[in-house]
Amino acid sequence: MKLWDKIIQQLELTLQAGPLSNNKIRGAFCGDLLSDVLANASPGDLWVTIHHHRNIVAVASLVNLSAVIISNDRIPDPDTVEAAIKEGIPVFTTPLNNFIASGKLFVILSDNSII
Repeated sequence: MKLWDKIIQQLELTLQAGPLSNNKIRGAFCGDLLSDVLANASPGDLWVTIHHHRNIVAVASLVNLSAVIISNDRIPDPDTVEAAIKEGIPVFTTPLNNFIASGKLFVILSDNSII
């Protein structure tokens, strides 16, 4: 099974906006302070967050993240969807909370020697 397929299945992801990503995943970052993401996330990371507003797309684009995963069944705002499509940033949702989503992501990335 491909890495993206494992992540989508294990984290129960639903694509809400942007292209279904085949971007190379280089790691992951979990955080809700946008300045922290800008300072500490790395290009190619998957970002797990509770935020669902438009600014997540701007941050993801600036850092060159592989995708954004919005936790807790939160749905992205309409302007977030519009921005994600325009920028080509995949935005997913998951019913899982940040802790569980990040834990599952850690296991998947570790098993695939990514982290």
